[in-house]
Amino acid sequence: MYAAISRSKPPIPLQRLRGSARVCFAGRENRLTDLYQTNPCRVFLPRRPGGKVEAVLLNTAGGITDGDELDYAVCTADGAHVVVTTQAAEKIYRSRGDDCLVRNRLQVINGAFLEWLPQETILFDGAVLTRKIDIRVDTDSRLLAMDWLILGRLARGEHLRQAAIHDQWRLRRDSQLIWADDFRLNGDVEALRHRRSLLDGAHAIATIIYVAPDAPDLLETARCTLRNAECRAGVSEHAGMLICRILGPDNISLRRDVEAFLATFRAALYGYPAPLPRVWAC
Repeated sequence: MYAAISRSKPPIPLQRLRGSARVCFAGRENRLTDLYQTNPCRVFLPRRPGGKVEAVLLNTAGGITDGDELDYAVCTADGAHVVVTTQAAEKIYRSRGDDCLVRNRLQVINGAFLEWLPQETILFDGAVLTRKIDIRVDTDSRLLAMDWLILGRLARGEHLRQAAIHDQWRLRRDSQLIWADDFRLNGDVEALRHRRSLLDGAHAIATIIYVAPDAPDLLETARCTLRNAECRAGVSEHAGMLICRILGPDNISLRRDVEAFLATFRAALYGYPAPLPRVWAC
């Protein structure tokens, strides 16, 4: 009447996420030229005053874990200016061993300007994550991009003790690789994060880059912006781009300094105060 079930059989594998989203804009009127999305990835385009375009990416699953894969692609061309953010912080949950993979592919060509401003990525104890950020930008285009990692929600008593994290950036200008950055934490995170060559005790890290013809001219502006930072921070110029790192004792301190830096630095780019994405305040 009932089929026999062997206790020695391996468990049935869990269903995994395979989501992707692609959004492209062109022209100074920020015309939408391509939009594609599959579960659990979604793209929202809220209306902004003055014709400004803000694309909001959302993972409807609320987080990712064992073997999940998310793929996001954004393209701006022909003078378009777009701000892309995420609806909430991405959460990387405990894994049974399989990698979860996040790919972010950004293309900025023909005098366009892309601002890639996602919210935090929060790592839970036992997380296994590979994240790849692949960027292609023209010489006459501009890119302001950032990403940040939070090692556990300390305010809730959650600590990241064991994890396997590989965060990879690849930036090409006119098809030439000008910046490659790899950040790894594998094993005893509590011990690794105290190494001076890694996090020197920090629980949160943000990376912000600015790639544009005027990037070297804004180095001193960026440094002045960070002088009053609560967290440890620094910025340098390399191959015509600015690279900023901010190390914080917790996510709250890091967010305060990131928001302050972006508000001041973006105002210098725009020539007037530029508000952060609305969803950052939600």
